[in-house]
Amino acid sequence: MQIFRKLLTKFHRAEDGSATVEAVLWLPFFVLTFVMIADTSFVFHRQAEIQRIVQDANRLYSVGFLQSESETVDWVKTALTPLSTGASVTATEDGGVIRTRALVPVEDLVAVGMFGFLSGYNIGVETEQVIEFF
Repeated sequence: MQIFRKLLTKFHRAEDGSATVEAVLWLPFFVLTFVMIADTSFVFHRQAEIQRIVQDANRLYSVGFLQSESETVDWVKTALTPLSTGASVTATEDGGVIRTRALVPVEDLVAVGMFGFLSGYNIGVETEQVIEFF
């Protein structure tokens, strides 16, 4: 019994685990920060992908591969399907220039979706290109 009391007193006075307690307290804040950074990074990366898709569609229209604005819209929507099913796409030709705009909900682009502050927003990408083929 005396040995047990000595071990209990020694355990009570020891300060060896104090850094572990602080780390456990701060860990959720670090994890939340990293998740927020990951979500934001995914949104920006996928915005660049959307811009590339819209630019490719404009190039295809400008050289005559795509024949109409509606065909361009369909091509962009098909290309955006892996990223978002709720994308809104418009294409107009005016004065020898094709303009295509894509709006994609942010909640379709995030990695984790743990934070609601990004919902309700849309990422908009609009590009234009001179038509080379008439």
